[in-house]
Amino acid sequence: MIVNLVVIFLMLILGGIYSQGTATKRNGAANRKAYIKVVSIILILQSGLRNIAVGSDTYAYFIRFEDMKITSWNEIFQFFINYYIQGIGKDPGYRIFEKFFQVILHEYQLYLIIIAILFFTALGRFIYFNTSKLNHAILAYILYSVLFYSFFSVTGHRQTIATAIALLGYELAKRRKLISFVVIVFMASSMHKSALIVLPLYFLIKYKNSKFLYCLVLVSFPILMILKEKILIMMKILVGYDNYDVYQGAGTFTFTMMYLFISLGVLYRMDFVLKLYPKAIFYYNVMAIGVLFLPLTWVNPTAMRVVMYFSIFMLVLIPIVVESFQQYSEKTQKAVMFLAISTLILLFLQSSANVEYKFFWQEMSLGSNYN
Repeated sequence: MIVNLVVIFLMLILGGIYSQGTATKRNGAANRKAYIKVVSIILILQSGLRNIAVGSDTYAYFIRFEDMKITSWNEIFQFFINYYIQGIGKDPGYRIFEKFFQVILHEYQLYLIIIAILFFTALGRFIYFNTSKLNHAILAYILYSVLFYSFFSVTGHRQTIATAIALLGYELAKRRKLISFVVIVFMASSMHKSALIVLPLYFLIKYKNSKFLYCLVLVSFPILMILKEKILIMMKILVGYDNYDVYQGAGTFTFTMMYLFISLGVLYRMDFVLKLYPKAIFYYNVMAIGVLFLPLTWVNPTAMRVVMYFSIFMLVLIPIVVESFQQYSEKTQKAVMFLAISTLILLFLQSSANVEYKFFWQEMSLGSNYN
């Protein structure tokens, strides 16, 4: 917990440093880019230098990486052919990615750094192109550290890579480059088939009746919860994993309540937000789709992977919502920003009190899931 808390405060301190000067300089593209680069380096080091015992499946990926050393390229290509011709296996692109870097790097720790570079470069680019002020970027990164760190920084490699590729694809969708967008999504799906779920986002960019969509999904949420098992059955083919079955006792109460609370909050400010940033309508459409898939996490927690492709847009929507309070006064906006950051830090302290982090040179025991 301490390391991530230090990272959060570094983000704030760096934000203060880069906030010096006039508003034009502070919010200029060059200044914002410089801040994003420095924070990206910090997050890369935090993720890439972690002990293999950090995260629920880092050690399992370590074992897989070591096994890949005795796997030939012929076996890799045969697996690739079997997947696309006979439909046997899953995630063939990841095997090629893993083997390629295993041959070049040899060491798993370096491999972790490569994955971190790929993800945080894509995330930084996403934040840069979807923010217009330094405060937006600062809050986006704090949101990431509190809400998404435990998923992308220290857990699954395959979906982290797939999400990184999808983040790059979002910009292609915004530029209406359909072929390029489809190609990059299929690249992401070769790492983790769940990435196919982002294909409809291309059409959501131009959908204008966002408030209707948002309200419809929220009002339908109780019905979606009742039908969640049937929805999951329909989703299994697209997501591509037969083990997306019903888990007795599954439920994500905290995450569900947080997502719904945020959804209602951003809906309340929607008119003011779109007046400031008309293009934010796309973020609202994406968040609405996230609500649509949220009930699936109550059937199988693994379905959280699907929701993550949409919920990550919180990073760029919430800062704009905070800015919308400037309609009252600059003082009010600053107060809301302070309240948002304070709440996030308190949420982090409450949820991460027992989460341990060690660097690779420190001693750390494996989690109970390996016992």
